Amino acid sequence: MPELAEVAYYCSRWNPGIGNRVTAVELHGQTRCFRDADAEDVKAVLIGKRLIGSRTHGKRMLFEFSQGCWLGVHLGMTGRLLTRETSVALEKHDHLALKMNFGWLVFNDPRQFGKIELFESEGLPDRWRELPREILSKEFDYEYFDRILERRSRAIVKSLLLVQDLFPGVGNWMADEILWRARIRPDRRLGCLGEKEQKALFDSLRFVCRGAMKYVAPDYTDPPRSWLFRHRWKAGGVCPKMGKVLERDEVGGRTTCWSSSWQR
Repeated sequence: MPELAEVAYYCSRWNPGIGNRVTAVELHGQTRCFRDADAEDVKAVLIGKRLIGSRTHGKRMLFEFSQGCWLGVHLGMTGRLLTRETSVALEKHDHLALKMNFGWLVFNDPRQFGKIELFESEGLPDRWRELPREILSKEFDYEYFDRILERRSRAIVKSLLLVQDLFPGVGNWMADEILWRARIRPDRRLGCLGEKEQKALFDSLRFVCRGAMKYVAPDYTDPPRSWLFRHRWKAGGVCPKMGKVLERDEVGGRTTCWSSSWQR
């Protein structure tokens, strides 16, 4: 599933449409992608509207159109945003396509775990105002982070990092990267972490989020080889710090990679 920086990358794929008006809408209204929106309303509302801007929050995207119209997009596991030339035929899994003077803005999702939302609001929709603090915001400081941990002492640390209401945008590979940098085993309980470990976890959380936005968000480039990311995907990968084979197991229902020689 796309995470913080991948979502930012895909969101930017629609930025060529900013300033342009929607002249036609093609959609597959019976797919699961429209489970939270009426497909006919989406079509009727968007035609004639001008795309004003875009933003992300964790794994969510929001596109602002003229006249108080907002389109929310969640990519799910296989969703992606892209553009197609007008002369190119739309494909089977292009479940939403907005036609503009230069081509199509397309939402493509083979497995239909993603979803479309429609909001009509003069300002930012209430649902977006109520979202949790973003990790890279000034408001997400160590005091706030400490309050999250102290109320969840029995939680498994890897599982907690994946809770989107607390850590929006952090997914599986980012959680593994954060714990590897903090030298914390993914299966430990929060109540067992000392103060230094908690601070290391906070610093790693912010470092990985900043790094992901720096390396991945602009053009989908992989992080440097000094990151666990470049070694975690295949069996036989080794720890960038220790040079020893990485461990793999299921923690909290998710496939997890860590270095037992580094994360003691």
